[in-house]
Amino acid sequence: MSHYGLVKVKPIGLNESEQDVKISTSEHRKILWSLEPLTRWMWLLGIPIPPSLEDSDCRLPSHLYRIFFFSMVLLIQSSQLIHIFYYAEDVSMAYMSGLATSALNCVFVIENFCLAVYIVGSHICFLLLTRSKTWSDLIHSFALLEESILCSDKLFISCRKLAVKLIIYLIFSFVWVAALLVMENIYNSNSVTRKMMDVSGFLTKIYPAVQLVLFCTLTGVVSHQLKAIRKRISSAPTSVEAQRSQLIALRNHHRLICKTVRKLNRYFGVFLTIEVGYVFVISITSSMYILLGGMSIDGLLEALNVSVWIDVFIHLFLLTFFSDDIVSQTDKVYEALLQLLHQQPSLQNEVSLFTEQLSHMRPQISAFGFFAVGKHLLPSLIGTTLTYFLILLQFHSAEKPS
Repeated sequence: MSHYGLVKVKPIGLNESEQDVKISTSEHRKILWSLEPLTRWMWLLGIPIPPSLEDSDCRLPSHLYRIFFFSMVLLIQSSQLIHIFYYAEDVSMAYMSGLATSALNCVFVIENFCLAVYIVGSHICFLLLTRSKTWSDLIHSFALLEESILCSDKLFISCRKLAVKLIIYLIFSFVWVAALLVMENIYNSNSVTRKMMDVSGFLTKIYPAVQLVLFCTLTGVVSHQLKAIRKRISSAPTSVEAQRSQLIALRNHHRLICKTVRKLNRYFGVFLTIEVGYVFVISITSSMYILLGGMSIDGLLEALNVSVWIDVFIHLFLLTFFSDDIVSQTDKVYEALLQLLHQQPSLQNEVSLFTEQLSHMRPQISAFGFFAVGKHLLPSLIGTTLTYFLILLQFHSAEKPS
């Protein structure tokens, strides 16, 4: 019986919506299995994914669950922002050992505003991404890649391992920075309310961090699919007709990969824009805090600021590494095609069509079309950080600390 025949069979005792959920789960089982470590974390954070939302019995509790967690994040960030707006000088003096200038106060306000936009905006993007229709559309694109060419289970095992490794890094970095933040709050002169705000506000950063891990895992799947194309071209069958048929199939598979990357850009575009903007702002403010913390000879504060700076740099590195890997794997497919043409000149027509497609349909991650996400952002980060750091330092040095 064909695959489509199975879809049309209506099981006894299941209504139509239950049947659709069962079929969808069966079709997407491999990609969902790869993402399972992440989806469990997402559920704990108040972002359950479909198909739990498909069941009418649990739809309302799931929505209430999502609304509750989002309301908590919104309350924490708004309270923190309002407090820093009115008490920026007190917070500055508490963290900087009595050092406070209007420039430093403005830096604290700007940093907290960017942090609130980053966390709340990322949370909204996460909620929109995990809507039933959006999530199903995204997962269906990866399921089509599964069905297009039969990939070994090693691909999905490696993607699951990638998700686990990224989660381990996430836990380690959060525990480390949170421990430093708690110790710093124990010794500084901030009020108890402000200390609770700082710690709870930091913990809400888990939402954009988990979304970053999800993005990196999905782009890792795309890279593995391009690797599969390259390996099949390199180990082409001996028969010319079989090679010709395989090239046609792989060309179609490449089209599906390009469509999947377009959906990643569509559904993660706003988040990537917010993430990169946050990285640039925090790298500037953290650089200033590192210098001032060193001047005040506060080793704990210095360790905290250095840890935050390293963390945002790793965020940008993960974004650029996994995004660039898609471009790199596409180039390797192109090289494999040229090598195949050298070995089999009779395949010139099929190879030419494939290379032309690679030139015109080049998968690349972009931040909602504003800019391409790649390794070129790293030198831009360094240059921007140095420029604005020197400007802020001049404003700070021009004042007498109060």
